[in-house]
Amino acid sequence: MIKKVIILSDIHLDTRVPKEYLPVKNFIKAFKPDEILITGDFMDVSALSAWDLDKKRKMEGRRFQKEIDLANKELDYLQKYSKKVTFMAGNHEFRIDRYLDKNPEMEGMLEANIVLKLDERNIKYISYNKLHKIGKMNFVHGLFTNQYHAAKHLEAIGDNICYGHTHRPMTWFKASKLQKPIMAYGLGCLCNKEPEYMRDKWANWLSQFGVMYYDDKTGHFNLYPINVVTYKFIWNGVEYK
Repeated sequence: MIKKVIILSDIHLDTRVPKEYLPVKNFIKAFKPDEILITGDFMDVSALSAWDLDKKRKMEGRRFQKEIDLANKELDYLQKYSKKVTFMAGNHEFRIDRYLDKNPEMEGMLEANIVLKLDERNIKYISYNKLHKIGKMNFVHGLFTNQYHAAKHLEAIGDNICYGHTHRPMTWFKASKLQKPIMAYGLGCLCNKEPEYMRDKWANWLSQFGVMYYDDKTGHFNLYPINVVTYKFIWNGVEYK
């Protein structure tokens, strides 16, 4: 049977839903996928950022609970319109682990799988940069950010791979006469492309998500990166905005 999967990477929820993500939510409601795969950095975890914890003015008013409340609300939405949701941790969710390294007395209270109630939701949790496989496609949050990151991921994994993390889409492939062709897909992001820390510098990022169809018997797939431009995109002759 052919299954359909929506791939979401790098939404970076803090206390607001990014405008770049809003048309994707409308698409999810209409598309009703068999699975939604979150490939990391669903949350920004800015309230626990090690980069900013000593910056009192910048951190004033930030509360991790506010981020948790919004992330849970968005998970409610995803579960309403998809039969299955899988949650992969990214480097921003890993901020929680780094915070706990300095504050071990909070262990068991702040972890993403706990505050988002993933066990109760029956959502599978994949630890930061662990591989996850659907059909013949492997997924990871992201291992490299170099100029040719797609080629680097393909070389390191040695099989089909899809990832986020860089916010800069890229594809690469390898094919030979005696071996199966394999591809790497680096997806863009669905977060605010003008974050405060960029200090008005232009972020060379692209708003993007993925749609994958695969045969659950053979594992064969087709993956389609979808560009979100000025908060809208077209799929199957319909504009979502």
